[in-house]
Amino acid sequence: MTGPGAGSDAEARRSLVEHGRRLLAEGLVARTWGNLSVRLDERTMLVTPSGIQYQDLTEAMIVPVDLETGEWTGDHKPTSERRVHREAYRRRPDVHAVVHTHQMAASICAAARVPVTAPFGEVPCAPYALPGTKQVMQVTIDALGDRPAALMANHGVLTVGASLDEAFDLAEELERTCATWVVDRRPREGSHPPAAPDAPWDPSCLEPLALADGTRAWLSGAPWTLRFSTLRRPLPAVIEDLAMLAGRRVDVARTVPKRRPRADAVLVPGRGALVCGDDHEAVAMVVEKAARAWIGGQGLGGAKPLPGWQALLMRAVYVRSYAKQAALGHAAA
Repeated sequence: MTGPGAGSDAEARRSLVEHGRRLLAEGLVARTWGNLSVRLDERTMLVTPSGIQYQDLTEAMIVPVDLETGEWTGDHKPTSERRVHREAYRRRPDVHAVVHTHQMAASICAAARVPVTAPFGEVPCAPYALPGTKQVMQVTIDALGDRPAALMANHGVLTVGASLDEAFDLAEELERTCATWVVDRRPREGSHPPAAPDAPWDPSCLEPLALADGTRAWLSGAPWTLRFSTLRRPLPAVIEDLAMLAGRRVDVARTVPKRRPRADAVLVPGRGALVCGDDHEAVAMVVEKAARAWIGGQGLGGAKPLPGWQALLMRAVYVRSYAKQAALGHAAA
């Protein structure tokens, strides 16, 4: 028996591809981050694969996963967060679609680890746990309970519904709510944010330049990054995305360096962030996202950085996964 949001196998696969691209187009995810699934029948869910960019996703890449055993079939590995999706279906017979995003404004609230009151009800924040683990599955689904959405500390958002359209609409509504919360709860009257908390990433903020040693680099003048750079302090890993791409923190340089920095990103006071490497746009994007989380979280009790050892562990796992995916011709997530 198929669920109300699934339809046939072919229809479900087509819907997952379409909604994945919609998530990307509307700025709720970037690159391969985030994932989607539908309940196909009482025993099976279909879920997006790991390490495939949404613009490259095809119906054949969607992965069937057994809800009872967790086993999967096909040529592609399912998302590392498949445990969260699977447990949502196992505990909630009413759920037929799950959407997990790393959306901008909601990530600010998730980094501050605060619940949010949305038009559709209270949205709790699950305690922090390392991604892809049994623990993150347990704390996320426990926090979700019988609600339609939950924040994941320093991570992102999970929404569920009777269909992908419903779960997607909830993610959008939550993003608008979180953006309003951040603005309304700013620390003092008149302390306006440098840009809308839910504004999508804009790659036009990247200015190419060549360092004195010939290194190709880019200066990110993204608004929240630029604001944070004036503080002349390191940017800690308040979101997992930054931990994966930069480790424990982004350090500060006195001025634009003449040689390539050891790290792929450094803050330059009053200029923004200097980023290098093949992944420079993704690095600039997560620096901007972390700057939003740190600045926007000030009115929510402050963003909570990941413990140093966890940030370094995530960085090491990412580097290893990236190397493996690069060898296969895909960008890692």
